Amino acid sequence: MKVYYFAYGSNLLFARLHARTPSIMNMGIGYLPSHRLSFDKPGRDGSGKCGIEAVEGAEFIFGVLYEMDRAEKPLLDEIEGSGHDYVDKPVVVNSGDGPVNAFTYYPTHLDQSLKPYDWYKAFVLEGAIENGFPEHYIEYIRSVECMVDPDESRRKENFAILKSVILKSK
Repeated sequence: MKVYYFAYGSNLLFARLHARTPSIMNMGIGYLPSHRLSFDKPGRDGSGKCGIEAVEGAEFIFGVLYEMDRAEKPLLDEIEGSGHDYVDKPVVVNSGDGPVNAFTYYPTHLDQSLKPYDWYKAFVLEGAIENGFPEHYIEYIRSVECMVDPDESRRKENFAILKSVILKSK
């Protein structure tokens, strides 16, 4: 049985998500109306990660609609910290083929004082570019203030993963 997952953060990059959930198939861009994207969900490493929240009057956020085997969802839940850092909720995503029932992860807490690490922001930015998001949305992601990860080995490791993921997608 298949389920649909709406990704909006670092899981935008197909190769990264495919390494975690091999059944994943990119079904194209979707958007979630009346939501706001932020980088202020507290990460386990002390930096800001992507989060979304429903906001009255907000435009919408872009993301990628993925189809995956239901059997892999518990693994993705564990990776994403569902039940702790995020909670998965059903959403209706607007796609080129009309509305699609999917699930996505909402943060359990936001902290506007947080900033993402440079490597994390790069994952999100490259995912937006890879999927052909509109230029104004890509510019928004570029404009997000970030910081250099003080853990140099973690920073190097993540930039190496990013480079590998980008090469796989070409």
